[in-house]
Amino acid sequence: MKDERVAREYAEALFDAAISDNALEKVATEVELVGELLTDPEFEGYFQSAKVGGEQKKSVFNKVFLHEVSVMTRNFFWILFDNGRENLFLAIRDEFDRLLDEQQKRVMARVITAIPLSDDLRAKIQAKLEESTKREVILETVVDPTIHGGMMVYANGQIVDASVKSRLSDLRDKLIQAR
Repeated sequence: MKDERVAREYAEALFDAAISDNALEKVATEVELVGELLTDPEFEGYFQSAKVGGEQKKSVFNKVFLHEVSVMTRNFFWILFDNGRENLFLAIRDEFDRLLDEQQKRVMARVITAIPLSDDLRAKIQAKLEESTKREVILETVVDPTIHGGMMVYANGQIVDASVKSRLSDLRDKLIQAR
């Protein structure tokens, strides 16, 4: 819980600084770029290691990103390295992305179905979600045959379970209670 709070504070600080500097889009792109390296299995261990000092991490960071990122983004990562918070990067990035989506009135939604959605049905679901959330919906579709049919929708902190699996489970529970 403490790490989540700390990650949120770092993300909010970077987000606010980027807005103040009118560089939100640039910083967001840079955070994703750096994130690709920091989550690469070959580099992740290096940047997560407590045995590697902050100055060494800064040196490697500079060699890779010197001309790729702005001073603001570089300084942000240096602060992470200096404070030993690089292990929170994924949580920071997720919170930064959430703030960005909120600011740009976007919401992520995941739809799980037993079979792949047709393009037409996918568009209808997306339109319905956009209508109900009053936001642009970035739709992720997942196929999970274990739900047997119907769909499950995760969006805007809510879950709608209209799967055949849950309906069968509900029916089973009612039959057991009726005994």
